[in-house]
Amino acid sequence: MRFRVSVDHLRRLIYSCMMRVSRAAVLGVWIPRAAFAIGLIALVSSCGFLPISKMSFVGTELLEAAPKPPPQDSAFDGCGDAGSQPDYALNRLKNRIDEGKYLPISWTVIARLPWPRRVGYRFRNQWTEGETKQVKRFEGVAVEVEGHLAAYKLEVPEPPNCYSRAEKLRDFHLWLSEHDHDSESNSIVVELTPRVRVSHPTWNEDRLAALVATHARIRIRGWLMLDQMHPESVGHVRSTLWEVHPIMQIDRRSSGAKWIPLDSLSPSADSGLVRGGAAPSPPRKNEPARE
Repeated sequence: MRFRVSVDHLRRLIYSCMMRVSRAAVLGVWIPRAAFAIGLIALVSSCGFLPISKMSFVGTELLEAAPKPPPQDSAFDGCGDAGSQPDYALNRLKNRIDEGKYLPISWTVIARLPWPRRVGYRFRNQWTEGETKQVKRFEGVAVEVEGHLAAYKLEVPEPPNCYSRAEKLRDFHLWLSEHDHDSESNSIVVELTPRVRVSHPTWNEDRLAALVATHARIRIRGWLMLDQMHPESVGHVRSTLWEVHPIMQIDRRSSGAKWIPLDSLSPSADSGLVRGGAAPSPPRKNEPARE
């Protein structure tokens, strides 16, 4: 079986690898040959050549059988439903605004959901028919997943939002971990988009900081989607390329084990949450910026 890769794909991988090698070289640490070999394998994997991640079809039957309605998109603040180049098909999935019948799925099923390894860095119109079919087995399901907010970040200008620099027109990347205190490398990326956030004015940094500081358990509802543009990040700042994107609903579990919509929490409740726990900390390290 031949391995085909585009020049642009190879350029991205080499650049990412060189950056990590240069950072490692700065440390100037001498290590035994065996440890060096193990480290080299890990480094190459993190650069996207050999993405190390656990994949499993266990529990995927429900996803495969679930409805996958086409996205309902809308133009927003001068940006069309397909955003800007290069991958319009991917943008349309990210820019959907429709609600769905949400299927409860465990965090582990999403984190270990298989994907075709060769799709990394390739635009969707470059995928083979077989690759497209593999992704469509699971993509487009309205899912419900629980976890803890490990970190968050206001993202840089991106294609789905027509590269807008305005804060209100940029995504929030959230890292959803299975267990409290897990790192980003053991998290699923879930995203708040401007088109949805405009209907939820309280989905802001203060509210996200409170969720991180209080280690609250949260429930995310949204659309399952594969973001193929980050293979180098798997095992580094994410556990999988599968995302819940966009998020349509966020709930926090109360001390009485009831789910409370994030929209309904008052500012006084937020301040009370923060006083009862640690002070909000800034977002932790995040994945490399998208070009």
